[in-house]
Amino acid sequence: NLKVIEDSAELIGQTYHGVPCGSFGDISTVSFYPNKHITTGEGGMILTNDPHLARRCSELRNLCFSDELPRFVHHDLGWNYRMTNLQGALGLAQLERLQEFLKIKRHIGSTYHEGLKDLSCLQLPMKQTNYADNIYWVFGVVLKESVPFDAKEAMRRLSDIGVGTRPFFWGMHEQPVLRQMGYFDNQSFENCENLSRRGFYIPSGIALSNEELNLVIARVRSVFDEYC
Repeated sequence: NLKVIEDSAELIGQTYHGVPCGSFGDISTVSFYPNKHITTGEGGMILTNDPHLARRCSELRNLCFSDELPRFVHHDLGWNYRMTNLQGALGLAQLERLQEFLKIKRHIGSTYHEGLKDLSCLQLPMKQTNYADNIYWVFGVVLKESVPFDAKEAMRRLSDIGVGTRPFFWGMHEQPVLRQMGYFDNQSFENCENLSRRGFYIPSGIALSNEELNLVIARVRSVFDEYC
């Protein structure tokens, strides 16, 4: 009787064994933050095929107004999570171009793979698995042991030569807010900690030109060639 909440924040357009991500959970969540394949500037979307959950989410989104009660009479506590018409129009227009965006993202991923594949000191993202092809929401690299510094230093060096980067997410077990709540006391997860300290993303926005992609490749190589 467990309920599944599927986090599909970065998976717009991705599939698992041919089935769209976002269709597996009792409730699935999607993000429209500016760095996602489709954006409305901010906000997101909840997906469900349960009419009761759909109605409940709709009520909570809109201050718990009800069709059965007079205007400005609320049957429960809710929030103002409404998406504006302008945001919705932007999202719908972007949705029409989703396949175009995915094609660009895969081109970016392929270009980076080709330009960086011989750098043995970098772990590159997988192109595909037996259940999906990578849609390259972002292009992440992980520093192997032969690199004598961490991602923070790598990002600093790349910043000094004009390449923007972004760090990997930090593990839940190291989040101060959760530790203060008594979770993960003295627990350590080696793989997670290694990824958060030695992984980072290089530029992958859909507006990047081939010239800019090749410039990123050249500058990444200039930082790591001697360690590979």
